[in-house]
Amino acid sequence: MTELHSEADNIEGAANCILDAFKEKNIKAGEVLPYQQLYPYLQEKYPNYKDVQKEAEHHLAKEAYVNPAPDGLMLTQVGYNVLQGKQAE
Repeated sequence: MTELHSEADNIEGAANCILDAFKEKNIKAGEVLPYQQLYPYLQEKYPNYKDVQKEAEHHLAKEAYVNPAPDGLMLTQVGYNVLQGKQAE
């Protein structure tokens, strides 16, 4: 069971890192963060992302924070509002 828990933590960590990338790149609601910019950010900030990237993206989409786009991830209004709340903390 420990492995399952650590994988869940890894998915959550990758998802949070993806959200941080949106914030750092100053992406607004409706804008796309291209994978070309996202991957280098993840490699630097969260090296284990490759194992769980798709699961993290799916988790964020399920929460309505992002939508898949042909060349990256689009930040939704819900996701943008969450990021705005994070900035206020």
